[in-house]
Amino acid sequence: MSGVFVGMPAFPEAARSAVRDERLRRNLRHATHTIRDKRARAVAELADWAELREAGKRIKDRTLRHLDAHLLRLEEAVTAAGGTVHWAADAAEANRIVADLVRATGETEVVKVKSMATQEIGLNEALEAEGIRAYETDLAELIVQLGEDRPSHILVPAIHRNRGEIRDIFRDTMGSWGRPAPEGLSDSPAELAEAARLHLREKFLRAKVGISGANFMVAETGTLVVVESEGNGRMCLTLPETLISVVGIEKVVPEWRDLEVFLQTL
Repeated sequence: MSGVFVGMPAFPEAARSAVRDERLRRNLRHATHTIRDKRARAVAELADWAELREAGKRIKDRTLRHLDAHLLRLEEAVTAAGGTVHWAADAAEANRIVADLVRATGETEVVKVKSMATQEIGLNEALEAEGIRAYETDLAELIVQLGEDRPSHILVPAIHRNRGEIRDIFRDTMGSWGRPAPEGLSDSPAELAEAARLHLREKFLRAKVGISGANFMVAETGTLVVVESEGNGRMCLTLPETLISVVGIEKVVPEWRDLEVFLQTL
């Protein structure tokens, strides 16, 4: 791994052009202030926020000390539940495993839940090289994909785009990826969300293979936890006949009760 996403320019090169982009700076200023304000309100709802963070840190530290045992326990639990575990040593092996699994189904399309792990290993590009088209279903990732762009933030990948730019992307490119944007599409959030919903619903109902990451993997039960806010996660996890989850080993927690801490923190 080179330490950057596939196709990403070096930071000094990207920074030189980005800092001169006044529209980009306005977009980021507005979005980051909004996100920080919302986070502050959410944290204020929890009287034990600092204690929760410390509890999560201790669980993670304890997990890492015995990670080998937790991973084997996880594999046993997933297998007992009817799943199959594949181990990958690096990005190339992970991409090869996923491509082989998709090819085994005979399908040439997959729908995806937002996943930083698959972004970091360049899975979409690897699948494309094998003749497999991956459709992003997270709203922000959809915007990035349709705009032939790259994600700019780990949580909000399209933070660098404003509503007008998103409208133009939907209007100009949705038709080449599936259902076109409605005629006369405005830049109102409700209309943009509805355009994305209609576009993606067609994909959800057709797809036979789904690909996800996971927020947590519970070694005790073999449970993979995917947290989402748009409904696309549930569609990708439940409608396709085959689900492939690409998850880093750092996502493991030992026991089901550990989720109490992490889900509150999240």
